[in-house]
Amino acid sequence: MTSEVVLMNRQTVAMAADSAVTISGAGYLKTYNSADKLFQLVEGQPVAVMIYNNAEIMNVPWETVISLYRDHSNGRPLDTIDAYAKDFMNFLSGNPDLFPAEHQDTEYFKMVAVIFSYIAHEFDRQLRQFRESGQGNARQHANSILDFVVDQLHTDYQLNIDDTQRADLECFPQAMEEQVRRRYGRDIDDLIASLADALQGDVSGLRVSDDTREKLRDIAAWVATKDAFFEHYTGVVFAGFGRQERFPSMRSYLTSNVVLGILKHRQDRAADISADGAPVIQPFAQDRMIRAFITGMDQNLRMFMFGETLKLTYNLLADVINRAPGVTDTDKQKMFEDYSENNLNHALMSFFRTVDAYQYQVHTLPIFRAIQNLPKKELGEMAASLVKLNSLQQKMTASVETVGGPVDVAVITRNGGLEWHKESAAL
Repeated sequence: MTSEVVLMNRQTVAMAADSAVTISGAGYLKTYNSADKLFQLVEGQPVAVMIYNNAEIMNVPWETVISLYRDHSNGRPLDTIDAYAKDFMNFLSGNPDLFPAEHQDTEYFKMVAVIFSYIAHEFDRQLRQFRESGQGNARQHANSILDFVVDQLHTDYQLNIDDTQRADLECFPQAMEEQVRRRYGRDIDDLIASLADALQGDVSGLRVSDDTREKLRDIAAWVATKDAFFEHYTGVVFAGFGRQERFPSMRSYLTSNVVLGILKHRQDRAADISADGAPVIQPFAQDRMIRAFITGMDQNLRMFMFGETLKLTYNLLADVINRAPGVTDTDKQKMFEDYSENNLNHALMSFFRTVDAYQYQVHTLPIFRAIQNLPKKELGEMAASLVKLNSLQQKMTASVETVGGPVDVAVITRNGGLEWHKESAAL
């Protein structure tokens, strides 16, 4: 993993990234503090790019890909950061020399295999939990458990967390799903058969139903086309100044594999500074301590407080209603439902809006005001310090130190271009 941040005010962009890389496998876990994650995108131009989550795309190091793009661009300036980002994505899509068709096929199968491996792992976990619960013979319920696991993932590919419909990615043509099914249909069936054989080898008598097989075919196609990045992916962040931009901009993308000649990607976040706009603090990857610094409160603590406040108020409401004399149980239940759905919900939301407003005014706004006026040297130092906060937090806890090492900093101005700094790991 990693920790990265982009800070922007009207005259400067500061990008900072740690240098830790974690390599894991069966029985080992090793962290090195020498990885490069922040690069100049185009020679001589005030624009940089940084990566997080996965250091390679289709077995090619991102450092190599960025270097090839830099040679391809040959110092050519573009009007906006948005244009740089889109040009880079197009470079990856339209590059059969870098990603030949056979290599794309192989990497697509790997992408599906990652998702099928997740299904097998989740099936094993659910089966183990059922055994431990003592609710019955696990083997007799194995078919239902597998159907449930596949159905859950099938639903996740169709619906977002808020139950809205998950869209197809805009980077692909409208008929992309059909093209994937036509191109890889037989191979998908072979992968499903391999998954079924593996599961049946562990659980004798397990049957993979026709309905479940059809859902697995859907999942294999949606791995490529749906706006979901459940497989291994890389975040790619661009920031700096385009030729026509007076103030800095930032664009970030989620990227995966090149499938049938098109890179699976979507824009994740965007920020543009204006003459009267607020500064930007945008953390990426492991960002817990950065967000705590910005808001003055750990977000996990805030969620815990919300849950505990909700329980407290519901218990108090129930206690008061139950103590009301001369009220039937039916009326008490109706009073509880009416009040909890209306007055109590409004009161809780109003309370946390007040807390958030106080938090912003007292803690966040002064930080924004300071960043708005920081000179470039100090902005770079602040970006490095924010990354180090995540590293320090991991050093002080029992977690694996997946953030650490020297911090690379790129400070970019329109006149001065890109300047490099390297900060030590210690705060």
